[in-house]
Amino acid sequence: MRHSDRLLNLITCITAFLFIMGSLWFPVAIDSAALWIVILSVGIIGIPHGAIDHIMAAELYDLNQTLKDHLLFYASYLLIMIVVGALWILFPEAGMALFLIISVYHFGQADMEDFLDRREPLSRVFYINRGLLIIGLIIFSDPLTTYPIMADAMQIDTVIFSELMPSANSSLLVIMGIYFFISVWALVLGRIKNAVKFVVDSFLLILFLLITGPLIGFAIYFALWHSAGHIKEMREFFEMRGKSLSVSRFYKKAIPFTIISIVGLAMLLLINVQFNLENQFLSLMFILISVLTLPHMLIVEKMYDEKA
Repeated sequence: MRHSDRLLNLITCITAFLFIMGSLWFPVAIDSAALWIVILSVGIIGIPHGAIDHIMAAELYDLNQTLKDHLLFYASYLLIMIVVGALWILFPEAGMALFLIISVYHFGQADMEDFLDRREPLSRVFYINRGLLIIGLIIFSDPLTTYPIMADAMQIDTVIFSELMPSANSSLLVIMGIYFFISVWALVLGRIKNAVKFVVDSFLLILFLLITGPLIGFAIYFALWHSAGHIKEMREFFEMRGKSLSVSRFYKKAIPFTIISIVGLAMLLLINVQFNLENQFLSLMFILISVLTLPHMLIVEKMYDEKA
């Protein structure tokens, strides 16, 4: 598994196995619960993992507890969010393209953290390879689910969008083929650390995303593979600087921004319940995530540079 923490790996494996079995044996029940599982995963783990970026930035950029430094951080963070949000409003296709690009890089970077030497010159190739696998499997594993959400986010007719997209099955084969080729090449050359762990993790992730589908797949991946891993890495970063950050303290520090984001999600959910707009709700939620992801990704990139 991707995590160095055995307990976190065990939780991830057991959860993935249970959802794989549930998707095979009780597909109707799992599908009916998919929206709520996405909401819970984003609200309980996904949003909090980025809600201490202000504290991370203070450590990374040596910001003082002054009004000037606070304004500098919040203004910069908010400006990036506004630019991304404006891109979605004015040019939604460009907003989607940016979201996919940063998701590929960000997910791939986080997933490969425990498998690569920090001085690996081709690290970004492996980030993109892993990220393409994740995003590709989520998009093409069930286009009947993902295409309407993506089309709605881009304000495009679903039929037209579907006609513009390549064959889902062919895309899956190409994406998995590229991942297999690059991974085998990296393993043969000794570029991957913990080779057995990497192979098992890759196999489980592919199986999980293909069987559970895009909504459950995204929800559990985002919560346990990605967000829980980032929380662990942030705690390690503070320990590296001689500061303790327990899980309880992490959530305590994350409360203010978590509450703000959850209130936003709750408002979207209320709109969904009142008007039965499930695709629109999911589209808006992913847009919200994309607005938050870019500034968060820049903080994480700096954190990895500091740890190198």
